[in-house]
Amino acid sequence: MSEQILAGKTCLVTGGAGGLGKVIATKFLEAGANVVVCDVNDERLQQTSTELSSKGPFKAIKTDITSQTEVQSLFDQLIQAFGKIDVLVNNAGIMDKFDPVGDLDFELWNRVMAVNLTAPFLLSKLAVRNMLEQPKPDGRIINIVSVAGKAGWAAGAAYTSSKHGLVGLTKNTASFYGNKGIRCNALMMGGMQTNIADALKTGMNMDGYGLSAPILEAVKAPLCDLDEVAGFCLNMTYGKGASVINGACIALDNGWTGMVG
Repeated sequence: MSEQILAGKTCLVTGGAGGLGKVIATKFLEAGANVVVCDVNDERLQQTSTELSSKGPFKAIKTDITSQTEVQSLFDQLIQAFGKIDVLVNNAGIMDKFDPVGDLDFELWNRVMAVNLTAPFLLSKLAVRNMLEQPKPDGRIINIVSVAGKAGWAAGAAYTSSKHGLVGLTKNTASFYGNKGIRCNALMMGGMQTNIADALKTGMNMDGYGLSAPILEAVKAPLCDLDEVAGFCLNMTYGKGASVINGACIALDNGWTGMVG
């Protein structure tokens, strides 16, 4: 059982019905939090609700986070259930197919941007507003980014641009709200065994993938352990030292970016 560092806190994890989001939600529950997860996958939501409801105060809400109306409804339900939000983890994301800009379909560009960048904006906006309404604001926003938020070779043009944009949103949010009691940081993830790989099952741009494959092969970095990443995410909320970390983009990638620059 984790130390109860989140006792009395309410946490929202997007994409929380599978992969990293589900493990983070589990860690938060074990740390004493009220936890809300949202996802678009009904089956995964039901399974996750069955697994996690016994661990603590928990709600699973089906939400299309690209819809402003549904995001508002999500927050309305969260506030009705738990009164406030203390921690937002913008975890949900979708992959592109390694298409470089010359090959990229406009609809895929829009979809990736909507999920990976516009949705975190919508969620962060509502979270910040609620956090600022608290008597002593002390909120946390954690954006799950990627090595593609730093490197140009790790994905296609859409995913790479969306994650670079999320880094910018992280730094701007940290800059404007750090002195108001809200900390915002990004975790720059390496390879993980998560649902995001589902997007590649229908095919990928082999020329685009061919740029990253030799680099990944040369680095030989293992996949990041989800439990370790979720534990780090927990400590980034209200663990020792968390209050002095703001606007940071922390690489959790087993050395990928450190070895290739």
